[in-house]
Order: sequence, then structure tokens, then C-alpha cells
Amino acid sequence: MSSPIKLESNSTFLPTPVEEQTTPNLRIAHPTALRTTGLYKSFGKSNVKVPVLKGVDLDIPTGQFTAIVGQSGSGKSTLLHLLGTLDAPDKGEIWFRDERIDSLPFKRRDQLRNQEFGLIFQFYHLLPELNVLENVLVPKMVELGFWSYFRQKKALKARANELLEMVGMGHRLKHRPSQLSGGEMQRTAIARALISNPSILLADEPTGNLDGQNGEEVMKTLMDLTQSEDLTIVMVTHDDRIAETADHIIRLVDGRVEEPQR
Repeated sequence: MSSPIKLESNSTFLPTPVEEQTTPNLRIAHPTALRTTGLYKSFGKSNVKVPVLKGVDLDIPTGQFTAIVGQSGSGKSTLLHLLGTLDAPDKGEIWFRDERIDSLPFKRRDQLRNQEFGLIFQFYHLLPELNVLENVLVPKMVELGFWSYFRQKKALKARANELLEMVGMGHRLKHRPSQLSGGEMQRTAIARALISNPSILLADEPTGNLDGQNGEEVMKTLMDLTQSEDLTIVMVTHDDRIAETADHIIRLVDGRVEEPQR
């Protein structure tokens, strides 16, 4: 088995001590939040299979901002979906803390996504008939059911308001998605992903549909959340400039993790 973890430390945010610079096979001194070993994934039907991931080994450190970068077709979004249990690998293992999660029953996977993993997508996926506040509350409505949600509604609305203020959307609570800019919709989606107090935030090209200014604002929000919410963030992007703001960079090339430059 090849050694897990292929991380590039961004010296802007995580300076490397001098004594560690010449140490081979350096391990980052943070507990591991997510780990994969020997991860393979293909897509297609019958005899026509297209390999996407080809043996991915990596560690995601807890409390850090990790960017997964690569060109279109490199497998980065597929990897993120596997980490979030939205899909299962053909081969290999995924571990969250001390629990193997790639082969869990559907009910347990749903629990992880509702309680431990916050998911952010490029296309927002807001419900058009609901306003901003209601969209943020949707995950708790689904998790708790009508009566339990009704009993906790006041506290949940207060938490949703707090999150929307945090991401700069406190003035747009009653607006529907059609009345929002792309950046506002993405910040709403970030608040929705946080409503269940997840420990890990998985973001798939969160700035992909945004202009430069809105993209910078969303990135600043994500970076601030790493500290204020004690989050582990894993973000997929094809943009090296955006990736440079992360603590660590994992590069995917043709379905494999590229070894970092020493």
C-alpha cells in the first residue's frame, strides 16, 4: 500500500519549521479528519468503463482548509462526492475519524451528511419557492420531522439568523433566490450547509459560477469560517489562484494524487 497524504503546505498560512524542511515523508501535525486508501472509481455501462480515480491515498487534516485542484476530468469532483458519501468507490476505503464510511448503510450515510458533513455545490441548489431564511432551515426540517422541528423552531430560526449575519446575508432573509445575485445565493448555501453544525465542510467549485469580486467574498467567508466555526474545509477548484488561499493543496492529475514538489 502506498503511503497516504500528499499535501502541499501553503507557507502563507502554515509556515514550515526549519528543522522539518529536510525531513522526508513529512506528516502534518494535525489529527486526521478524513483518510482514503487505494481509492478507485470508474463510470460507464457494461464493457465500456472510464476510469476516473486510479488509487488515491490521502489524509485531510482536522481544522485546516484543504484545496483539491486539477484540470477538468482529473477526478476532483468525483473524489469530493466519495468523501461526502454521495457515491461509493469501486475499490478502496474512506475513513472519517475512526469509522470506515464508504460501505455504510444508506441510513448511516444520510446521518453523516445531515450531522457531520456540510455540502456546498457550484449551482447552489436553493429551493426557488422558499426565501433565504427558509432555505437555510431546510436541512433541519428534513432531519427532525414536523413536530420535533416545530418544538425547536424558535432556536433554529435564531441559529439560521446568526449564520446569515455571519455570511453577510442578514439583510436578505425574506428574499427568494430569484431576487439574489450569484454571490448572495452561494453565501446562502454556505449558511444552509452550516445549520446542522457540521465538523467538515465539503465545497465543490463554490466560486465556479461567480465573478471575481463575488468569488473573493465567498473565499473570504470560507476562510473566516475555518476559524470562527472550528471547521475542516475541503474545497474542489480548478483555479490555482483560489487554491493558494488554502492551508494545503492536493493536486489530482489523471485520477491520481501528484507528489508535491520538495
